[in-house]
Amino acid sequence: MKKVLALFLCAMLMLGSVSALAESSDKVHLEFFNIKPEVVDILNTLIDKFEAENPDIDVEQTQVPDSTTVLQTRAATNKLPEMLTYYATDPRYQEMAKNGMLLDLTDKDVFSTIDEGMLKDTLYEGKSYILPISMNAAGVFYNNKKIFEENGIEVPTTYEELIAVCEKLKAAGITPFVMHNMDWQASTVWSMAALNCVDDYETVNSAIYNGEATVTDYPGFEESAKEFLELNSYAQEDTMGTNYDQALDAFANGEAAMIIQGIWIVPSVKALNPDFEFSSFPLPAKTGNHMRIGYQNDLGLCISSTCANPEAALKFLQFMAREDNAQYYADMDGSASYIKGVVSAVEETKPILSCFDSADNIGLWPDQMWVTGTVDYVTSACQQLLIDEDVPAFLDTLQSLFAAQ
Repeated sequence: MKKVLALFLCAMLMLGSVSALAESSDKVHLEFFNIKPEVVDILNTLIDKFEAENPDIDVEQTQVPDSTTVLQTRAATNKLPEMLTYYATDPRYQEMAKNGMLLDLTDKDVFSTIDEGMLKDTLYEGKSYILPISMNAAGVFYNNKKIFEENGIEVPTTYEELIAVCEKLKAAGITPFVMHNMDWQASTVWSMAALNCVDDYETVNSAIYNGEATVTDYPGFEESAKEFLELNSYAQEDTMGTNYDQALDAFANGEAAMIIQGIWIVPSVKALNPDFEFSSFPLPAKTGNHMRIGYQNDLGLCISSTCANPEAALKFLQFMAREDNAQYYADMDGSASYIKGVVSAVEETKPILSCFDSADNIGLWPDQMWVTGTVDYVTSACQQLLIDEDVPAFLDTLQSLFAAQ
């Protein structure tokens, strides 16, 4: 009898294993390649929720160092993941759409929670290949309690006031800015200055590209180069030896009063120092210039044209575009949302995001108007400007880069 019972139990265990294996093999597996390292945990929480609602679909998030380069390599070898994140206004996304690597979402039921007018900047030749979820912007983040309040400093509203703040901080033995010019921040800070200094940058950029004008025709380019140098003069000594992670750590731990960065840094700064109290303000323009902050699509979701299970991938996109899930993402990330009814509750980014109340106060990031690869050359030019402080040479380099497109 014991032998029969043992055989029965063994058979049941084997049957259970076979059943579990069958259940696993029935699942649809989707690789989700994410190029934004700062939102991995946020997306994992949403993925867990999606899988609970859709037990027949398994979503595996991939995030690797230098993810944009890795993704481009996979695109070049025709090995794109089933789903991926990208930036809708980025020339590299448009290149993938042009080459037929992304699924056309135009007639798919994924845009019902987005105002049609918001999709204009995300289209490629009139069609949708990406579901935009959030927008990013950049400004100045500052240590509002320990440094600003203790030193009686008010938030500046003009560029002149910002320089006065830097002088006051410097006199008190406090480093005004932490900069990370080892990498892409060099071109980011210059681009922010350019939006403030070059009136109607989009039109000017187009005129230079089309050979109708030159960089030196617009004094704002020279002014932006000088602002870039001046802002960096109030940073720590070795800005060229500081990278993104080191700069965030320095800011979060009070080693500098301010950092010029995007709203995407909020989760990372809070993770580095949960007790740190900080806020933000838009990078102000000089008196007589109009202040504009740069923006671009941030989190955008694509499905590759080679995806074996597009219906399952579309379910995930519909899930991400749902108001409750978009609200969670905005609250965790601090970003502006494309989804109707969603407003971020993150206090640290509200002063920057308030600029979205008026179209006159925002402008597309300059690098979103440049062809693929130009931003790397502009970054190198900005780094060279920091080394030799040769503004005319910098302007010549910009002209050669933009006119060559």
